[in-house]
Amino acid sequence: MTEFYLLTKPNCPLCDEALRMLHQATPESPIRLNVVDISNQPELQDEYGWLVPVLVRAHDDAELRWPFPTTIEEFLNA
Repeated sequence: MTEFYLLTKPNCPLCDEALRMLHQATPESPIRLNVVDISNQPELQDEYGWLVPVLVRAHDDAELRWPFPTTIEEFLNA
C-alpha cells in the first residue's frame, strides 16, 4: 500500500476539490491518504502556504502541485 499526504489548509476550496478528485481516482493498488492541515505547522506553512493543495508521495517525496492533471492515476501508480 502506497502512502500519500495531501497538504491542505482550512477554508481552501481547491483543497476540497483535490480531495474529491482523490476519492474519485482509481489507482491500480490501494493507497493510504493522510490529510495534513499545514496551518498548525509553521515550517510547512512557510513552504507550502501559497501552493496548497499539494499531494506528496511518501516513498520518494515526489510532489504533485495544483492544478492536478485531469487524471492523477499516473502519479498514484508510480
